[in-house]
This record gives sequence, C-alpha cells and structure tokens, in this order.
Amino acid sequence: MKLLLGRQATNRKEAIDKVFQVTGVDGISEDIIDMFTSITSGDKINNEAEKIISSTIRNRYGGKSTWRVERWFIPIPTLHYEGKDTPRLIIEVKVCIVATAEVKTQQGSHSITLVEAVGKPEILAIPMVFLHAFLEKDLGRFAVIARDAAHTQWELPGTKPVQLPNDFVGKLTAVLKWQSVVDWLLEFGHQGRCVAPLVAGSLLGLAFQESTPPVLVSNQEWTTDDLVNALESMAFRHGEAGEMVSRAASRLKAGITLEEAIRLTLQVQEIEQNHKSEREEINGS
Repeated sequence: MKLLLGRQATNRKEAIDKVFQVTGVDGISEDIIDMFTSITSGDKINNEAEKIISSTIRNRYGGKSTWRVERWFIPIPTLHYEGKDTPRLIIEVKVCIVATAEVKTQQGSHSITLVEAVGKPEILAIPMVFLHAFLEKDLGRFAVIARDAAHTQWELPGTKPVQLPNDFVGKLTAVLKWQSVVDWLLEFGHQGRCVAPLVAGSLLGLAFQESTPPVLVSNQEWTTDDLVNALESMAFRHGEAGEMVSRAASRLKAGITLEEAIRLTLQVQEIEQNHKSEREEINGS
C-alpha cells in the first residue's frame, strides 16, 4: 500500500499514471487497460475497497474522522508465455484502487491519495491453439461448456477448459479487425515486446502445421511471397506484412532460410516500434 499526501489524481488518466509511478509498471497503453475494465466490477471488489479506505483513514486520523472519497479501479495486466505442454499466453490482471480523500478531523482537514491492490489477480490463460482458432474465426471447433453474463468457457481436447471474460473477448475481436496480434502485444510495453516473438512463432507453427504440404521454414530458402505469407499467418495484415518486408529488405540477403528471414523482419519491426515509443515519450514530455 502507498499512502500519499495531497490530492494526486483528479481523473482516470491521472489515476493510471499514479499506479504506474507507484508500481513501477510502464508502457501499457490506456486502450489495453480498458480491455480489462469488466474485471474491476462487482460487489466483492467494491466492498473490499471500502474496507481498505475506511481502515486506512481511521488508523491514520482516528475513529471520529469523516471523509469524502473519489476512487478509480485500474486493472494492470502482466504477460507471461508458457511453452511447455500446451503453449499459452498468460495474462495476469491485478486490480489497483486509486482513492483520493478529503478527511476532516477535530484538528482540521487533510487531503490524501491511496494506491492499493484490491482482491486476487485474475488469470486469463489463452492456449495458442485457441488464439489461432480465434484469428481464423473458427472457435466453433471448440464446444462451449458454460456461459453466463460475465464469462464463457470452452472445452479444449487434451488440456484444461478456457474461460475468458465476455467483455475481453468482444474487445479483442474488435481490436484484431484492424491490428495484428503482434501490434496488440506491443501495446503492453516492454513485457509485450518480450512475448510477441514467442507468440508469433507459435502461431506461425500452427499455421504451417495445418497447411498442405507443410513448409519447412528451417530449410526453405526465402522468397518475398513466402515471407509475406508467413507474416500473414502470424496475424499481420496483408498490406502491413508487405511493408514490413520492404523495411527489412536491406537485411534480407539471397540464400538465407525463410526462418532467418522471418526472424530478421520481426527484429526490424521491433526496433521501429521501440523508436516509435521513444518518440512518443519525447513528444509527450
């Protein structure tokens, strides 16, 4: 818990910045945070927040103090990639409350800001085979075994069922209509840049596994068409894949394998994304 003196947030954006400052998390876009807002709702999390605020103020200013509070619930996602058994993208979502309070005591008035984690983190485990089917608009291959207003659960042969918030699935569907999976992951900041090549490589393997005949990227010499097709299999749009190949052209020498060409193209993409982020930080400062 972090208790700060003064009113240090007046809106949701300032509350997000304050959570970043206190937790050390940085680089996650506001659009990404908005994808997980449904996790912050519910009586349980609201009641726990009330208890935290009440006990913190009473412990500091006494049982006779009164207060007026404005608060924001900020979901902070953390990414992991599990490659063993069934490769999965793990999104662990921790909810933080930012509460600003005007406290009145017999001695006077005080302004404070409280930043604290609330409740247990929610774990979203997305197998790569599920994500690949999601991109191919083929989730119908998996039976729905449970559904309510908040969540849907799918059965996946050979592994645990997948349960995801309906709101998250709807927002991810909308995002991936105009953005690739890799670009989406890059909006998670540094952690997204770390897992993006692993996720992209897994999706690439699944796409080639389903193709006939299979493409041996480790042996096959690259061509522009094959490289563009490979990038599209990793969920890049057609025009975007072509632009990536053009930007990486100076590194793509004759005779290298398709696997090496994919790796070099992704490296160039990552470098450009990093430069873009640095320019945005400079312009925003």
